[in-house]
Amino acid sequence: MPLHNFSPDRPVLLVPDVHQDLRFLENAIALAQKEAAALCFLGDFVDGLNARWHTAAALKAIASQLAEVAQTHPHGCVILAGNHDVSALTLARLRARLLLEGNTSKLTQLDSTLPAATAYTELLRLWPTSFLKTWQIATIAHGFLLSHAGVSRRYWPWSAAPDTERQTTIFLKASEDSWQNWLRDGTEDLFFAVGPARGGRNAPVGGPLWLDWDAEFVDDLPLPQAVGHTRAKDVRHKDRSWCLDATQTHVGLLHPDFGLRAVRV
Repeated sequence: MPLHNFSPDRPVLLVPDVHQDLRFLENAIALAQKEAAALCFLGDFVDGLNARWHTAAALKAIASQLAEVAQTHPHGCVILAGNHDVSALTLARLRARLLLEGNTSKLTQLDSTLPAATAYTELLRLWPTSFLKTWQIATIAHGFLLSHAGVSRRYWPWSAAPDTERQTTIFLKASEDSWQNWLRDGTEDLFFAVGPARGGRNAPVGGPLWLDWDAEFVDDLPLPQAVGHTRAKDVRHKDRSWCLDATQTHVGLLHPDFGLRAVRV
């Protein structure tokens, strides 16, 4: 696996948690076009947090636009999975299976308990497996490790190789395998682990889909990181690393020469 999914000479626009906010998505895409930047989405496209976007129509529009921009953005587009996306797709698959089995009692129970599952079913049409296979859990751009929530040192292959470049290659391959395994059969390994800060009980800290910035993230890997996931009113730093999830108000512009800066959109 290559260390870079992006041109070494082109900036990359990092888009944190969209959460069905159409205005935020459209503004981010427009800025990427203006800056002639590649796009990297940091996950969590579903589950509108603003009541304006918490609708089935917004979910459908976001899912459609994401699939379209992945194919048409002229400077390249990488999509990383978020925990909300995984949860939504899991529910969509469960509902589809119940429909195929004709299990109306369990289907009725699911829909009454989790009404969003009905809307999530549309994701299986808009995001076919062939498209989801292009997603990733983590990637690298201009010296930054990018993921939805961040990578703890517990997940880094320190002993697998003596140098950072080889360690990074091994980690990216492991994260790719983890994602493809989940797509194939729903296997949730440590990359999908939920730590105590987010209510989990089976891991000391969360994996790259769940690591909590406030309670669990430490900037102690060989590479700085840029993440979303942990919402706040503004962009935050921990030493070299950034959390960009500022409630659909900011993106990160990562330049090959000038580093990372936050941009309000």
